[in-house]
Amino acid sequence: MFLMRPSLFLFVLTVGFFSTTHAQQFLKIWPDGRMPNSRGLDLDEIIIRERITQFDSPGIDVFLTSKDDNSAAAVLICPPGGYQKHTYILAGTLWAKWFNTMGINAFVLKYRLPNSPDLIKREKGPLQDAQRAVRYLRANAAQFRIDPQRIGVVGSSAGGHLAALLGTFDEDIAKIGDALDSVSLDIAFMILVSPVITMGEYTHTRAA
Repeated sequence: MFLMRPSLFLFVLTVGFFSTTHAQQFLKIWPDGRMPNSRGLDLDEIIIRERITQFDSPGIDVFLTSKDDNSAAAVLICPPGGYQKHTYILAGTLWAKWFNTMGINAFVLKYRLPNSPDLIKREKGPLQDAQRAVRYLRANAAQFRIDPQRIGVVGSSAGGHLAALLGTFDEDIAKIGDALDSVSLDIAFMILVSPVITMGEYTHTRAA
């Protein structure tokens, strides 16, 4: 079990209080009009108390390290929120900044939530977005200055469930008939923080 040292915990809190949480840029992962499992609805982004409850478009927030500090490793961060919302600052952008301090490039995934009115099969939306994000990062590795063989995933709670699915699910559900379909979905590592692993009998029902 990994235990965070008090000094590291204080550092993370300091980052949260005294630095901006804005990404360097936001990138859509699906081409316009090509997103699978979509009814084609035009949705607004809704943010309530620093939780995102609805997206206008799934994608990734980009947090790259400096050229001098870059280890060429990358991590895709899946925020928690019980699959009902995204706790995107506390376990998204702040984590990204923490990884940056270690020379790791970070990408916070804004994945579609199963309660989205736009989804046709709601259980597939989050994993489709996660699989597409891995392909997007690997296909654009040179642009991001990352090693395509050193892309991992991290997530907590419901985000940990999604991260675990991404690393173990053997069905490709993100193909849309474009060039990225042939890009590997393999990930180099998983970091699962208090993840929800089962959606069966023992799953807790409160939003995480």
